[in-house]
Amino acid sequence: MTPVRPLAALALGVALAGCAAARAAGPPDFPFRATDQRPFVLAWRLEEAPREIRAVGLLDVDGYVDRLQDATVELVGLDAGGRLVSRAADRVSPRAFAGDRAWPFRMSLRPTGRETRFVVRLAAFDWKVEPFGGR
Repeated sequence: MTPVRPLAALALGVALAGCAAARAAGPPDFPFRATDQRPFVLAWRLEEAPREIRAVGLLDVDGYVDRLQDATVELVGLDAGGRLVSRAADRVSPRAFAGDRAWPFRMSLRPTGRETRFVVRLAAFDWKVEPFGGR
């Protein structure tokens, strides 16, 4: 086997892994997207149950993977005037120690009956605090 074949196989594996990661936040799974809080992107779906609305999705933290400690994602119910009438939150964090770009979230709320729409948004995030001097 020539040295090019293992390298080609490795490149193919990396490319397929990238496709699988991109697929995780794909529109068929999560039809709603919020890109107004750059560099973060939220992708989610809403699930309705009796007396409950659930949001399931992913927070894409892009190039901040190794610098963020956690984030808070909110599901909010808005009335016809855009006023907040219900809210739920989920604190999310990476599933791996490093390189985990998409952080899953799941939350639910009990609607008040005044909601005309539901939105998911990034409410807050925390930077990792690392001591100076390598300790």
